[in-house]
Amino acid sequence: MDMNATPILVCKQLTKRFDEKVALNALDMALYPGMVVGLLGQNGAGKSTLMRCALGIIQASTGSIEVLGTPVDQMTSEIKAQIGYVPQQPFGYEGFSVAKALTLHRSFYPEWDMDLESAWLQRFDLDLKQQVQRLSVGQRQSLALIMAMAYRPKLLILDEPVASLDPIARRKFMADLFELALESGSCVLFSSHITSDLERVASHLALIKHGELIIFKEIDELREQVKLLKLSETATLPSELKILHRNGNNVVVDNYHQQDFEGLISSHSLNLEQLFMELHS
Repeated sequence: MDMNATPILVCKQLTKRFDEKVALNALDMALYPGMVVGLLGQNGAGKSTLMRCALGIIQASTGSIEVLGTPVDQMTSEIKAQIGYVPQQPFGYEGFSVAKALTLHRSFYPEWDMDLESAWLQRFDLDLKQQVQRLSVGQRQSLALIMAMAYRPKLLILDEPVASLDPIARRKFMADLFELALESGSCVLFSSHITSDLERVASHLALIKHGELIIFKEIDELREQVKLLKLSETATLPSELKILHRNGNNVVVDNYHQQDFEGLISSHSLNLEQLFMELHS
């Protein structure tokens, strides 16, 4: 991942309102080639809204969002052809065989990688002669993943991409996701409630709570710097610590670097599931 490269996706003070409800609130984020960003948050936190803004499906209320240096409302067909998207519910191609569906889909993308298509058809054990409408939910999701990845998009957006896959297929897919991003010079933004998948493949975590980006860090930095501190009643936190959540004398903080200060009783590391539960307790 080259932080000196041009970012692929940039959000600046991105805000989206639906009537009186604020779905995204002044969100700042930049994604660079090689990043695999796991998006975590409760249902209704703003994850899908962020993805739909990035795709240009909905417009921001205020702020801006750019893909490959272009505002999303000005994207050309060439730029759109460099974006891959897999929704939570796969759609389309009823009445087609898998082979005919791929042939039609392939015709829209001159950079289609036949070797990648073949490898992933074999990986997911999809029969080219099978009718799309007769595929299981998991098989349809597998086909949608192939259609989104085989032209090696620069930005790949996945909304709960493996929720319908069995554990073996899910593990195989997630194992290749990071490698594919690095190899293609692309970046991946994917949402998932399966924290073990996020920890396994994500290079970065973006955690959204009530429309606000609470955490956006490298996974390794998160493990080192986000801690659960147990404090005495008289403790005063150093100013460099960012409070993410407080529950009585238990405080989740960011930017912790083993600081020792009066009133600190103990510090504890958190895995992603524990962090998620602490932030929403």
